Amino acid sequence: MASFCSLLVYNAVFLLVSIVLVSSSTDQESVVPSAFPSLEMGALTRTFECEPGVGVKMKTQEFNVIRGCFPCLAYCRGACDALGTYWYRHRCLTPPETTNVVCDCCCKKPAPPPPCICPAPTTPPPPSTPWGRRGGGGGQCSPGDTYTETTIPTSNCADCTNWCKEDCSELGGRVTDDKCAIGESKFVRRCKCCCRGGNSGPKFS
Repeated sequence: MASFCSLLVYNAVFLLVSIVLVSSSTDQESVVPSAFPSLEMGALTRTFECEPGVGVKMKTQEFNVIRGCFPCLAYCRGACDALGTYWYRHRCLTPPETTNVVCDCCCKKPAPPPPCICPAPTTPPPPSTPWGRRGGGGGQCSPGDTYTETTIPTSNCADCTNWCKEDCSELGGRVTDDKCAIGESKFVRRCKCCCRGGNSGPKFS
């Protein structure tokens, strides 16, 4: 009788232990497979943003490769270069239940060139007008005066003054103004005269 009771208790304990082990094994199988998909989907759904105001977010590209993220770097560098920008960051993901690789790229805009410090454009001088033409052209001779000019091989402006006196005298007038300027060389003087009275009209010699 005692041995029968012991056998009955042993069988009951074995049955309870078996039930507990089967139950634990079933719970573990239901939890573990569900944990990995949620982890991978979380990585896929996490936002990938570029640096505000600097980065340019590229459209996601997917590659069908066996494994590895090596296509992403080459793709992102080429895509950024095509936009006139350059690569500075990317992300590589592998979706669940696939061997594909998904690439996200960030491209940085090049820095603007420094401002050009250029000299102000020079405007050409206004065209010179003949000095002292009759009627006061150029404001050198008064209205009604006669303008004459000549070139003398000399380095002394006093020769221009004497020439103007002689020239105006030949016209029957008098000198109202005379100017002396260096000509083609320092040994040449350009004489310009204003004569009043006598014959009218400019004279060049």
